[in-house]
Amino acid sequence: MKRFVTVVSVGLLALGVCTYAAVDWAQDYKSALERAGKEKKLLMVDLYADWCGPCKMLDRLTFSNADVQAALSKDFVAVKVNIEGSKENRDLAVQLNTEAIPHVIFFDSSGKKLSEIVGFVPADQFRDELRKAAEKAAKK
Repeated sequence: MKRFVTVVSVGLLALGVCTYAAVDWAQDYKSALERAGKEKKLLMVDLYADWCGPCKMLDRLTFSNADVQAALSKDFVAVKVNIEGSKENRDLAVQLNTEAIPHVIFFDSSGKKLSEIVGFVPADQFRDELRKAAEKAAKK
């Protein structure tokens, strides 16, 4: 009986973690910008490449963090853009002055740039950046 209770408890805990504030990643930059405008949310664009080690670390250690996911889900429309995925994505990276990846850019709901991060950032520091972007947008 004790084993059954433990298995059920662990299962419920895992289910709760999986459903807790999962980020609804947009499929492309244009639709993400439109959605941000309609929902009056901020926009976060993550420019990355499949071969990029720091990009993978950002996914594994930062974007998987429950607090980061909660903040992104609440206040942001988030989109991942593979800079090598298409000509449109490469052009966007040039337009956004991406010189190194990962390159994370925060915009207000109208598409005005608020701030950016270049390189890997741990979850606690990333949460601070999310908060600062939201505060900066609120002042405008």
